[in-house]
Amino acid sequence: MNSLRNVIDMLDDYPDTTIIFGENAFQQFEVLMYDLKPQKLMLVTGGNSIRRHSGLQHFYQAFDYLGTMIHDYSGVEPEPGTDTVMKMIAEFEAFQPDAVVAMGGGSVMDAAKAAWLIYQSRNSLQEHFGVNRWSQAHPGETLKRLICFPTTSGTGSEVTPYSNIVDHVAGVKKLIVETAAIPEYAFVCPELTLTMPEKVIRATACDALAHLIEGFINIGQDGNHPGVNEWALAGIRLIVENLPERLAFPKRRAPAEALALAATLGGMVIRYKSTGLPHLCSFSWFGQVEHGIAVAMLLPAAWRYYLASSEVAARTMELREIFPGDNPAEIIVAYRDFLTRCGVPRALKDIPDFPVSLLEKTAASAAENRMKLELAPHPVPLEQSHEILMRLLQETWSDGC
Repeated sequence: MNSLRNVIDMLDDYPDTTIIFGENAFQQFEVLMYDLKPQKLMLVTGGNSIRRHSGLQHFYQAFDYLGTMIHDYSGVEPEPGTDTVMKMIAEFEAFQPDAVVAMGGGSVMDAAKAAWLIYQSRNSLQEHFGVNRWSQAHPGETLKRLICFPTTSGTGSEVTPYSNIVDHVAGVKKLIVETAAIPEYAFVCPELTLTMPEKVIRATACDALAHLIEGFINIGQDGNHPGVNEWALAGIRLIVENLPERLAFPKRRAPAEALALAATLGGMVIRYKSTGLPHLCSFSWFGQVEHGIAVAMLLPAAWRYYLASSEVAARTMELREIFPGDNPAEIIVAYRDFLTRCGVPRALKDIPDFPVSLLEKTAASAAENRMKLELAPHPVPLEQSHEILMRLLQETWSDGC
């Protein structure tokens, strides 16, 4: 078992983002600002809770004597839409910042990534949906990148190339994957997560746990980074050992620190090993159920489908010390039982007002994402995708395991 210090040291192995973790995050941010000396800085936040947090005072202290002009952009909503991104770009155009800090949950960081990318590239938002659309068209070129302070422990967006944006016209989330938009610095200060309500603690931790497990069992991408499976195992263990205490005692610092660390590890994992069918199927569920709850509930059915691969079955057995079981199926049951102990509904039908009609829409729209189907740990043949996805969705509707 890794000590917490050893797990924190894993952050140094991540090549894409400089990660500063722990109590001295704001002090290190102050040092960075004295080095960079930005003339104009945009601070992007979500709701009003961060405005009352002492962490924001520490943030402003970093600019004492620097003379930096700071412009606040607040009010980024959960699961931000294209309209929000466009409004943010207009603010960038008016203020013309030379640095951007995103302080918030995954929604804040995702929206800021998209807006900062589009502001610099001068391309349209639609031109960026997809994989490395800008990087492939501009080989060898770089853009300025975000500085992130995550205030929740879930998405890992502070270290990933991903930006999920809701297209309200199409009625679905769309994804920007752009390595040029990976944040340059992530200041992970667990203190900032202590104000999360129980519902948010649960949903964000479930999102991080899904990232870690989906990455760990994605055996086809093991070669993308030598440390990625070690990161995943460490993060899974941290969540299983600390989430129940975090829910019971939300102001305790030790479990908050553990979950903040696990969430960043989850982001590191999905940077190099893509998520699979649970994340694919959840894209059209915004507004119906929290994203983290959705992917955590979808995972058992997808995982059982993956077991058709003997390599996935063998990899699953490596989790038996965390989720006890004598075979892969029992390990999945143990995972689902852990979710139940943490207050996650066992079946979609148990979620108030979740429409069963959404299952058909999900299977139809998810089947259009050929790349996700092909990259699943056990690939989904395109011609069978609707049938297979409907089966997994119906299993999740009726019983989570």
